[in-house]
Amino acid sequence: MLRAAVAVLATLLLIAVLSILIVESRAVKEDYYIAHAGRVRAIETSRNDLNTIVHDARIAFQDGRALSSSTDLAFLQLRENNVLLQAVETRSRKNVTVDALLQTYDANLGGFISNGEAFAAQQNAFAEALRIMQEESPLAVKQLRRYNLRLQSQNTFSLAIDTIEFATGNGGQSSEQLAVRIEALRNDSTIDSQMPGAVDAFVAAASDVLAQRTSAAETLQAIDSDQIDDTLWALYGQILADNRRTVSRSEMARLLLSVCTVLLLFGAGYAMFRLQNSYRALNLSNRNLESVNNTLEDRVEDRTQKLSLAYDDLKESQVQLVQAEKMSSLGELVAGISHEINTPLWYLINNSTILQERMELVSEFITISEVMIKGVKSGADAKKIVSTGLIDMNRMLKDGMRDDIDEARDLIKDSIDGLEELTELAQGLKDFSRLDRARHGEFNVNDGLDKTLLIAKNRLKSKATVHKYYGNVPTVHCSPSQINQIFLNLLTNAADAIEDSGDIVIRTMEDGNNVRISIADTGSGIPPEILSKIRDPFFTTKEVGKGTGLGLSIVDQIIRSHGGDLLIESEPGKGTTVTIVLPVVAETPVNETDDGNTAAIDPIVGEKQLLRESRVDDGSDNDVSDVASN
Repeated sequence: MLRAAVAVLATLLLIAVLSILIVESRAVKEDYYIAHAGRVRAIETSRNDLNTIVHDARIAFQDGRALSSSTDLAFLQLRENNVLLQAVETRSRKNVTVDALLQTYDANLGGFISNGEAFAAQQNAFAEALRIMQEESPLAVKQLRRYNLRLQSQNTFSLAIDTIEFATGNGGQSSEQLAVRIEALRNDSTIDSQMPGAVDAFVAAASDVLAQRTSAAETLQAIDSDQIDDTLWALYGQILADNRRTVSRSEMARLLLSVCTVLLLFGAGYAMFRLQNSYRALNLSNRNLESVNNTLEDRVEDRTQKLSLAYDDLKESQVQLVQAEKMSSLGELVAGISHEINTPLWYLINNSTILQERMELVSEFITISEVMIKGVKSGADAKKIVSTGLIDMNRMLKDGMRDDIDEARDLIKDSIDGLEELTELAQGLKDFSRLDRARHGEFNVNDGLDKTLLIAKNRLKSKATVHKYYGNVPTVHCSPSQINQIFLNLLTNAADAIEDSGDIVIRTMEDGNNVRISIADTGSGIPPEILSKIRDPFFTTKEVGKGTGLGLSIVDQIIRSHGGDLLIESEPGKGTTVTIVLPVVAETPVNETDDGNTAAIDPIVGEKQLLRESRVDDGSDNDVSDVASN
């Protein structure tokens, strides 16, 4: 009787639990999922738009150009997404925290959009003023030279170059210094007396560039998306939490309902399962054993092929990863290289304009000579024609034609020098970007250092003075591109270690059968507790997102693969000296194959060997000067 009562109570309890679970497991309506997905998508899009606006604003200000249409589209999407987020009908239930975050976001977004649109207007005006100045400067220089005002034309040309560099953030003069030079050019008495108004348009445009850039810089400081991004991130978390709670209740009910169903079925089939379980397990074991015996040889062969393919992929990945880090280092120097290219190009354009003017004078001189020759051949009044021609030629010579030709010769020489400089820079970039798989080549480390200094010129000149003490060293049998990569890494990191300004000393010397290259900086040095870790892969002292911690490890790997050694000496507060010792004729590295490919790590060794032998250069992360600067 008691057992029957217990069974009835258990049955009633089970029915009640199943009823509750059935009610709670009803599917969430589709409208809720659509509204939730729309809000999440609006938040993600808004965060991307905020970052796009701030990034485009800073890049446009740095480059001195107008904002792109994508910025206007980002402002429009921010407003539309905010309307979607604020809509009450998109919310599943009342949530005080979400409402407070939405109000905060709405208020902050209004100020951000107001400041952003104000900056856009000022930046566009600044870009337009810079464009007008670039168009007016060649005209002003050309007019001044036409009236033989050489000093004023040189001052105008120099002022135009300095103003453009100031506008793009690369100039060495402040806005006050440039304003003084502009005012001096505007009030130049020689220009006012000989050709008044010749530089008025250029002076006005240059003054407008200074004023507009100052206004844009002040407004740019007010554009800050961090607080809005934090609010969106918090709002995103709250919305996801609400969604999880709503969905979890239904999912948990379904899960419990499934568990109860399984338990009921399990109780019904438990006896049958126990009877057949042993028999099935025995048959399965016999079949598996027979299958393993029959396919063992095929499985071994298949595993061997897969391991070989994985080994080849790992070798190629190692080469590609080193190349990617090399291109990343060059990417950091693109802005400086662009400046190094633009300056010679500006000289070439200006020189070509002046040479065109001089050729017109030479053409006129030749025309006079041709008229004289034709007159002499015809015999008709030849004396008068020759006399008139000589008078005209003498006038042109007195007007400075000889000086113009000498100046043209100098301009041609300057243009050739500029082209050689561009050619040298292009060849340097080509050498650095080459994908190296072969290690064989004769390399002069002095030439490699000079080529690296050319590539990193703009990066180094604002931080350090480079002192070179090259010795008479023999050529080294090595991979030139990889050694250049080491030089670029260590030089840029030495500059990073110098906070304001300092010195970088480069020395090369012959040491028996080796060549020693030392790079010393006057940076902050490396603490002793960090010095022992800087060669470890993935070790970095930089902030998250600014380094992968793979800097010095690849330098160490490349040097060791060439049979050399890397020596590091550092004293906190005084600086760091890195010495590279390379053998003149290196032994064939153990990880170099006959076809010149750099082999990956033996897969049998495992993950430790992979980390130790496939270290990758990060360019400026955990290397010597990077650690010192942190």
